[in-house]
Amino acid sequence: MLDITNYFDFENNLGKEIKIVGKIAEEVWQHITSFVESHPYMNYFDLDDGHQIIIYTKDEISCNEKLEVKGQLIKVESKHKNPRSKIVDKYFEYQLLVDSWKCVES
Repeated sequence: MLDITNYFDFENNLGKEIKIVGKIAEEVWQHITSFVESHPYMNYFDLDDGHQIIIYTKDEISCNEKLEVKGQLIKVESKHKNPRSKIVDKYFEYQLLVDSWKCVES
């Protein structure tokens, strides 16, 4: 299990089990979203370094403060959605399939 404290460390840890700290976002940014049957709850998650990602959990998160989440780091991809565009743009985001979480006292 790797402790990740910086969004820029995600690329080198894709597919690995990681632990990150942050909180459920109050302000929602635009993201690619997906449906993961095994993890039906989706949350926008603010990392301590200022970035925001999507996390998927098996149950609802009940913490209002800081959280420690552990799970598998995944990459979600999408293509440009304008059918009239001749340019094919691919976008991706790092997201987390959370296997466990716990509230952290600040």
